[in-house]
Amino acid sequence: MHRLFVVLACLGMSVLAACGGGGEDSTATYPPPDFDYTAVLADPYDQDEGPDEPSFLSLQWHLDALGAKSVWTDLGIRGEGVRVAVVDDAIETVHQDLAPNLVPGAVFDYRTGSATEPLPWYFDDDHGTAVTGIILARDFNAFQGAGVAPRAGLAAYNALATSTDADIADALTRELDANAIYNNSWGSPDNGMLNRAEDSFVAAVRTGIEKGRGGLGSVYVFPGGNGGCYHITEGARPEDRCIPIENETRDGYVNRENSNYDGYVNQFGVIAACAVDIDDKAPLYAEPGANLLVCGPSGNSRIGISTTDVLNGFRSDFSGTSASTPMVSGTAALVLSARPDLSWRDVRLILAYSARRNDPAHPGWDLTGVRAFNPYYGFGAADARAAVELAKNWQTVGRSKDLIRCGPFARSSSISIPDDAAKPQTDTIDVANCGIGKIEFVEIGFSAAHPYSGDLRIDLSSPRGTQSRLADARYCNPDLDRIADNCGRYDDWRFGSVRHLDEAANGPWRLQVSDLLQDDAGTGTWTGWSLTLWGRP
Repeated sequence: MHRLFVVLACLGMSVLAACGGGGEDSTATYPPPDFDYTAVLADPYDQDEGPDEPSFLSLQWHLDALGAKSVWTDLGIRGEGVRVAVVDDAIETVHQDLAPNLVPGAVFDYRTGSATEPLPWYFDDDHGTAVTGIILARDFNAFQGAGVAPRAGLAAYNALATSTDADIADALTRELDANAIYNNSWGSPDNGMLNRAEDSFVAAVRTGIEKGRGGLGSVYVFPGGNGGCYHITEGARPEDRCIPIENETRDGYVNRENSNYDGYVNQFGVIAACAVDIDDKAPLYAEPGANLLVCGPSGNSRIGISTTDVLNGFRSDFSGTSASTPMVSGTAALVLSARPDLSWRDVRLILAYSARRNDPAHPGWDLTGVRAFNPYYGFGAADARAAVELAKNWQTVGRSKDLIRCGPFARSSSISIPDDAAKPQTDTIDVANCGIGKIEFVEIGFSAAHPYSGDLRIDLSSPRGTQSRLADARYCNPDLDRIADNCGRYDDWRFGSVRHLDEAANGPWRLQVSDLLQDDAGTGTWTGWSLTLWGRP
């Protein structure tokens, strides 16, 4: 059986190691596999060993940054009536801050193949507990603080304990009628390689957005990735560790990651969440992508996220897009608590429309589209208060069945790609008679033969003239031998873009391909591309 290679991010306050998100390994002493968790639940956490709820809430700066507290106090919404499924390595469902929100029976342990609570087994099974606490740690229980949606219901699935394709697909479609949101703080390795999603994964997400919640569709949230600083200088100060792009040399080391290289998070139907730190800026590990929708708060090298830890514990060092993803999931839960009749499409649009334009001086902000977009921030930082306010009077755009799909429009070609950055190659697809007046998602298929696929920069331009950077030149060195390797095959590789949100579909769409890394005899041939658009009139 094929085994899915899934990475949980293990970013502490320094080195980011993987795509999914972060947090140093917990400092708790872990139990053996046969540990009696019922004893932990029966013997409440000693408050002398950690902060009580009021003081711990003061450490949760992200709740203020997100605007969650004002949703609770001013609007009286705390996530009631919404079920969030956490798909992760393990979840300590008996934790004092999580147990009150666990929906009876909404559990599955893929290690044992049984509908039992997916509790930690090993010393590093702490990731899912931290993620879950960010979403829905219970409030007003005199324990450790609160999640973004502290009264949401929890469904807990440890599909990453086995990481098989079948188990991942099963978890993403388990209890579809009841689970409104699936939080997935994991993804492919952040090494610049093209990491394709399995067909079973794509099918699971499509099933969820079409059939979840009785046809309204389930909401899937994934991390944008943590590969912004792939090469670090050991021993340097955290702020000096990343080698800037302008200092790149062709030694096989330096890497420009992009969220669009991860086939799990650039899919139609997936919300890709980026991260902003306490300064409202992109952290060291942030990577760009035309597929990024909105950012959630997360840690940087100075301050992390405070959340739940195993053995009824707490931690304040969680970080990476593993932390920002549950922030967005929690915000979506607040939105659906206010308006449970909204579709998955509505939730995406509400998050995008209500996002704050953070870090306005960042050079990546492009104001030429219908909506301002930044490849590092998507449409901006998620704003829970603004999202819920917008949701109150939102007119639904419909379900999956109401989507208009145009394409795929495909072109075969045999265009030589010179080993010369000054000679970009362009091809055009003219879209006509498409009924989409407001685009919601664009998918681009790309095929090319090239000995060093990482040499290529790929840009899509819409009829309006707005641009999605789909890939950039980079060095891939997964075997760490200081010799550049091919970054993977562009064999109908699928890129995703939300950058053209609300633009009209008809007109010329141009794809430009250029070889930026020269003098390696790496000429190639562009063999074809395709374009598929989803949206509404």
